Amino acid sequence: MYLKSIELSGFKSFAKKSTFDFNSPIAGVVGPNGSGKSNAAEAFRFVLGEQSMKAMRTKRGADLIWVGNEHYPKANRARVAVVFDNKDKFLNIDFDEVHIERIAHRDGAHEYFINGSKVRLKDVTELLSKANIGASGHHIISQGEADRILNATPMERRAMIEEALGLKTFHFKKIESEKKLDTVLENIREAKMVRRELAPRLEVLKQKMVQLERRRTLKKKLHDLFVFYITSQSKQIADKKENTLLRKRQLQAELEQYRNAQVESKSGVDNQSKLDDARNRIVEIDIQEKELAKEKSTLEHKKGILMGRRDALSDVEIQKKDTTAVDATVVKEVLAYIKDSIRSASEKKDFSLLSGVIAHIDTFQQKYLSAKGSESDEQTKRTDSDSASIDSDIAKLENEIAIIETQEEALRAARSNAIADLQKSHEYEREKERKQNEESTHITKIQDELQSLSTKEQKIQRDIEKLTTMKHRAEDLGVDYSHGVVAMDNDYGDGEDVVIEIEKTQALLNESEGVDESIVSEYKDIEARYNIINNEVGDLEHSRKTILNILADIDTEIATRFNEGMEKINTEFHSFFTMLFSGGHSKLVVEKQNGEEDEHIKEGIQVEVQLPRKKATSLEVLSGGERALTSIALIFAMSQVNPPPFIILDETDAALDEANSRRYAQMVQALSDKSQLILITHNRRTMEAAGELYGVTMGSDGISKLLSVKFEEALSVAK
Repeated sequence: MYLKSIELSGFKSFAKKSTFDFNSPIAGVVGPNGSGKSNAAEAFRFVLGEQSMKAMRTKRGADLIWVGNEHYPKANRARVAVVFDNKDKFLNIDFDEVHIERIAHRDGAHEYFINGSKVRLKDVTELLSKANIGASGHHIISQGEADRILNATPMERRAMIEEALGLKTFHFKKIESEKKLDTVLENIREAKMVRRELAPRLEVLKQKMVQLERRRTLKKKLHDLFVFYITSQSKQIADKKENTLLRKRQLQAELEQYRNAQVESKSGVDNQSKLDDARNRIVEIDIQEKELAKEKSTLEHKKGILMGRRDALSDVEIQKKDTTAVDATVVKEVLAYIKDSIRSASEKKDFSLLSGVIAHIDTFQQKYLSAKGSESDEQTKRTDSDSASIDSDIAKLENEIAIIETQEEALRAARSNAIADLQKSHEYEREKERKQNEESTHITKIQDELQSLSTKEQKIQRDIEKLTTMKHRAEDLGVDYSHGVVAMDNDYGDGEDVVIEIEKTQALLNESEGVDESIVSEYKDIEARYNIINNEVGDLEHSRKTILNILADIDTEIATRFNEGMEKINTEFHSFFTMLFSGGHSKLVVEKQNGEEDEHIKEGIQVEVQLPRKKATSLEVLSGGERALTSIALIFAMSQVNPPPFIILDETDAALDEANSRRYAQMVQALSDKSQLILITHNRRTMEAAGELYGVTMGSDGISKLLSVKFEEALSVAK
């Protein structure tokens, strides 16, 4: 059970508070004509938010309020309150019981309340639409309006069907979205207009800001260049000056040392006397060696003669012993002696030794020949005597020769010493000359370097003067270079390169004059406004796309639900139609209006019917009763597809005969399985279908009164 009660107070003919409590799936409201029972149906329209005065059978809002008479004064307001059981939350609100109230005041103001809280009409409409309830919906059909769906235009008929299908919520969403879209589009237009107004000025300011930023960069660069140049040059000049002075002192000290060394060299011990002495000693030694050699040669000559004689005597003695053998042997020995003597003289290069060989040959010849002619004993004795004398003489000569050789050895040692002294003197002279040359070379180099240092000192002085000039320029520009060296991103090489860069930067800075810091605040203000507007346009464009997507989704959802609902309605429509007419055919047809092919032209709905045993398919040729039955069939079909919580039928059965009234009652009972029914009727068959009845009467005071009656009483009241 959804609808629990409705309370009327000051509404039309219900001047006094009247309450309908609904405790049955089907409730009947009966009463004679003019009793005000149809005002109960209009009270439902009123409280559910109906805005059309025509739908509530009035011309103006004040007509909804009890006008008063001589029996009962007029009311200041009309109030209707409806109560729903919401335990199953068919209304999207967190209350088990929902009270909806509407009050109309004589000044034209209307108030709406949900559970005692004042709300807007929109809030009531949205809450009810989600439950497929509306003020002018298909679920409230008043007397004479049953035929409205047939008399409606195709587009109006489509609207009724869409409401029956529960698409009203989607249409509300679509309308709201379209309103939002219109608002967004208007906001976009206005925002873009403001943006277009700001853009030219912002562009000009941007260019000036670029120039200003460039000027800032140039000023900073010029500042850094001055600081870099002044601080780095100051350090370089100080280092150069210190290094130059230190080097100059070192060179002067070295020059003094070399000059002192030259003086000492000239004033030192004379080496020439040592050279002369060594040369004289060598000459004297040469003379002595020659005299000793001559004396030694004479002695050796004598020795050789004596040795030759001795050897000859030895040969004669041998020959005496064996004359036959002596001949060949003696000759060989003599020849060997001669050969050895010649070789020895050649190796020693002393040919005086050969005199002994000649003497030996002569003695050998004389003795050998005389040996052959005489072999007397006396000759033998003489030979022995001569041989002994010769040996004695040879020994004396050898002793004298040994003495001479000792003297020669002493002279050779003296020569070696003299030569060594001579070489030392020569080496001393050469070293002295080398040192003098080296000192002269060093002195020249030192003098050249001192000259170079003097030139460097002059350049340092020029650099100091230039640095002083640059300091004055920096001070004129307000550059503070007292905090040390600035790290530069670029390596400008030496000071000259930095000066060139300073001049270039100064020139560029002079060219950028005319732009100052005063534009910054204006630029920031314009940029902030532009960015806000631009972001707003972006947000609005995003909202526009979002709304368009929502509208597309809504259209898709409406189309899908509409198509599905049309199929169901046609099925139910045909079923109810054939039940009422015992056959025939009925159908709702969707068609474009006026032959339009534009896909944006909304399609209307036509009704096609075929009565049994008749060829008529047009609604215009149907009789009043046939139109009423067709309307009822269509209304019931619509209510079955998306059943509303309740349906109010206000004398929709008035034109039915007995047979059709019976069928109507059967359909009503079938409808009550899905919706709560409130029947305002005179029809006996319809009353029989109701589970409870309310009677409405009106006395002489013109006020509608509410009675609870039994079925038999209802029949009499209805008459």
